[in-house]
Amino acid sequence: MPESVSSRPQVDFPAVQTRLNAEEEAVVMETIRNSPTWSQGEQQRAFEQEFTRYVGCADSLAVSSCTSALEMAAALCGLGPEDEVILPAHTFVSSAVPFARTGARLVFCDIDPATRLLSAEHVESCLTGRTKAIVVVHLYGLPADMDPILRLAREHGLKVVEDVAQAPGAVYKGRRTGSMGDFAAFSFHNQKNISTLGEGGMLTVSDPDEGERARKLRWMGNWPFAGDRERYWVPAMGNLVSGMKGVWPFNFCLSEVQCAVGRRLLRRLDAINARRRDQADLIRNALADVPELSFQRVPDGHLHAYHLLVAHFDSSPTRGTRDDLIQLLHRDCGIKCIVQYWPLYRSELFRSFGYGNIRLPNTDTFFDNMISFPFWSDMPEETLRYMADSVRSAVQRLRTG
Repeated sequence: MPESVSSRPQVDFPAVQTRLNAEEEAVVMETIRNSPTWSQGEQQRAFEQEFTRYVGCADSLAVSSCTSALEMAAALCGLGPEDEVILPAHTFVSSAVPFARTGARLVFCDIDPATRLLSAEHVESCLTGRTKAIVVVHLYGLPADMDPILRLAREHGLKVVEDVAQAPGAVYKGRRTGSMGDFAAFSFHNQKNISTLGEGGMLTVSDPDEGERARKLRWMGNWPFAGDRERYWVPAMGNLVSGMKGVWPFNFCLSEVQCAVGRRLLRRLDAINARRRDQADLIRNALADVPELSFQRVPDGHLHAYHLLVAHFDSSPTRGTRDDLIQLLHRDCGIKCIVQYWPLYRSELFRSFGYGNIRLPNTDTFFDNMISFPFWSDMPEETLRYMADSVRSAVQRLRTG
């Protein structure tokens, strides 16, 4: 018999995935009190330098969100109405909109049914003479198989953009996500593994020249004058430059307080991800003999960051559906699972722009049968075991009807 509603645990997705510790909280007040500026100061420069070393890229720019980073990457790719961009449809909307905004045509690519990510095989099937860029999304925290995709890009002269919103600190064959493509975008939203107080992001680049170009775009074209000026006050703020011909600049700055917090959380990102892998392993191992559930396959050489814990539910051996499983877990166990991400071509937004007549079999099948379990940093072991036991029991009930 299910527990009474009042006595059972309530397991839901928290708004904040990783809470600050006391040292990180203290840094917030220290920066507010002592920093000579609250924007574009020493904390930003240090955060960018430390992030560059951590990722192993040529340069990093702190920005206001992952979407901002993707907007800048789309601009730096030099896309226009004659171009095409290949990307997955099973992803968050921000993976696509910045590239669509350039006027380029989005070419949605199917996913590998085991990893649920782009593969070179599927990308190659979408190539045309107009293809100019590939957006690779390391979804749920698992790195895509990058080497074949990068070879394909080199052969065809294509730009590669890594969407690392969900996979900071993940590793592919000894290389960190965000170090392999021409550009990469990271998210520090409060629902990600690490956050800069709710919003924030980072753009990484493989070419230092692109880093300078991006900096000229980041803050409305404001750029220091070269050398000393006899009249420093005319004008007081600085020069206005063009970071890229034909591209209006943005205002995508991140505050000093946010950068200070980001620096501290970056120092323990590997520990956060290791703990999340342990949590995921506990659930996966506990449900290993429930064949109806299949989690992302993690190939050799891939280190998962486990932003989310997602599985495909095969309902054919049961007398219920994925939705029945979610309803059982919520109603009888207090576990609030969800379904994400709607294939973009099935949404009202993308249908309104003419992308509604697309069907990708692997993408559609996975979305129609996927389940995302509540997951966050430092989940108590008793909560993890309660969730595993509840899922096992719910699947058994569906088997017997």
